[in-house]
Amino acid sequence: MRKKMAIRAFAASAAIALVAAGLSVGAIAPAQAAAKSTVTLLSSADITSLNSGTSDGNTSYNAISGSLTGMGFSYYNSDAKLIMNTKFGTMKIVKQAPKDFQIEYTVTKGQVWSDGTPIDAVDLLLSHIVAADKYSKAAGLGDPANADAKPAFDSVGYGGTYGSHVVGLPTLSADKMKLTVKFDQPLPDWELLAPGPTPVHALELIIDGKKSLQSAAANKAAKAAFLKDFTTKNTARLKKIGALWSTGYDVTKVDSTTNPLLLISNGGFIVSKFTLGDSMTLVRNPKYTSGPAMATKNPIKTVVIKIIKDNTASVQALRNGDIDIYYNTLPTGNDKISLSALPNVTVLTKTGGNYSHLDLRVDTAFGETDSYTGPFAGNGAKAKDLRHAFLLALPREQMVSVIVAPVKSDATPLDSALTFQGTPEYNAITKASGVSEYSKGTQADRTAKALALVKKYYPNASEDAPAVKVNFAHANTTTRNNLAKLVAAEAKKAGFDVIDKPYADLFGEKGNTSAENDVTMYGFGLNSLSQSNGTEIFKSDGGNNVWGWNDSALDILAKSLQGDILSAKDATAKRLAMDKIVNSNYWGLPLYANPTITAYNKALKNIKPAPVGANITWNFFEWSY
Repeated sequence: MRKKMAIRAFAASAAIALVAAGLSVGAIAPAQAAAKSTVTLLSSADITSLNSGTSDGNTSYNAISGSLTGMGFSYYNSDAKLIMNTKFGTMKIVKQAPKDFQIEYTVTKGQVWSDGTPIDAVDLLLSHIVAADKYSKAAGLGDPANADAKPAFDSVGYGGTYGSHVVGLPTLSADKMKLTVKFDQPLPDWELLAPGPTPVHALELIIDGKKSLQSAAANKAAKAAFLKDFTTKNTARLKKIGALWSTGYDVTKVDSTTNPLLLISNGGFIVSKFTLGDSMTLVRNPKYTSGPAMATKNPIKTVVIKIIKDNTASVQALRNGDIDIYYNTLPTGNDKISLSALPNVTVLTKTGGNYSHLDLRVDTAFGETDSYTGPFAGNGAKAKDLRHAFLLALPREQMVSVIVAPVKSDATPLDSALTFQGTPEYNAITKASGVSEYSKGTQADRTAKALALVKKYYPNASEDAPAVKVNFAHANTTTRNNLAKLVAAEAKKAGFDVIDKPYADLFGEKGNTSAENDVTMYGFGLNSLSQSNGTEIFKSDGGNNVWGWNDSALDILAKSLQGDILSAKDATAKRLAMDKIVNSNYWGLPLYANPTITAYNKALKNIKPAPVGANITWNFFEWSY
């Protein structure tokens, strides 16, 4: 089985690059032992890699450390506004012709990596390698579209807007501080295509067997070697770098024996210690200048990411002072009650950029090799009727009232994954997309219609004699387990025998991509806000499409949203057309926009959760006590 999917990204982006950190070993201390300079924040799942750009490493949990150790051209703030980070560099359009669209990226002079190596535009070139399918093929690194073999760089950045439209190689200025990238047409959301920086000299040094930080001269030579390997498409050397990039940053521990070249940073912090399943410690990067200046009064000197998978234990950890920041994108009403009762804790409840969804497998997932032959397979009348029936029996209103309303009282089911709830565009799309079928009448009415559809093929089907067996995969969490019980109970009334399959690791080898499962339920989180939001979920070769969905008319619409500059009216029309296709194929339904809860030590200042991007850590530079 081959994986090629992203579990977090909404929008196509070229800025998939390694974000690592530099080594400075120190002991983990409880938050209260360094109350004026240490912040301990929660991770509710394992950190497994320092590179969140690979197919296995692409999780929001791995991205937490990357947001603290790497800075690029932009970031989102708490108002979901894209902020240009001029401390790192600037970008501008230098040519805009119908078939010649060029963007120039300028790296601000004077920045250095945590090992003292100057940062320049050569450090942006790895982004091209991991996002340009044509380069991968031309350099002998493999065809990213080949489902039977992984490319040398196992990147989730392939197949997006950047790779579809980039022309040739990016060009460097004489002083190597500017990089110009050419595309075959003007592109929407061009700011989101900015390349991310990577300490490319470290990659060259590691594949040459170096296991310690090197001299300035050696680092300069290594960077020159990378530029030569890149421009000459040195297959042998690039394959070695690809193997390192793809798996070399997967970690089970970081300590004094770790190669410090793996941990070079341009962010505010440097990874200093890590134990799988326990915690990661990061310390201040004294050479940091790639973003806004750090707070100077009672500043944060150490960040600890504490891994606590049990939510009850997480709340207790906040109560005890073992963590300072709790963040939950799937909270329960009891969570809100428990957190609100804690002394010396600030609690914020918002609708974030995450949403929950339930999806039905139709065919072999893109990038996978095992065939799907379950009850929902294909586009024949029976398969579509059974999919339709299952969705009619999906008790979304009950799910919202039981799970979401106790946290956010005005919550309602979400009816589109392509735009934001409550906006005029959302109202226009959902009014005409056909999704209203799932809110007409009572749930009992809809479930009766579902049973009638099932009876077309299984005349004796009933609640007491469910005839259609379906495997239902979801994460093994309190919220997901409770939701699954609601789904199974209602689906049984429609003649479905739901086999509940909670996974400790839903995104593992036998989880959401497995052809053994007919139904999956989990959440997506926004990395960015763009015209192409959601297209990678529904496009036949989209990085988030793991259900084998395939519709050529939808692919044309998605490609236009990803690559054409459209008026707001035209973009809405194409999103509506996409949603109509999704609903007519009965592929799945969004459930609700996830309410988020942030709870934190009242002594902390400037904790401002953002709905997209690095939700909690985006403004680490403002944190203080």
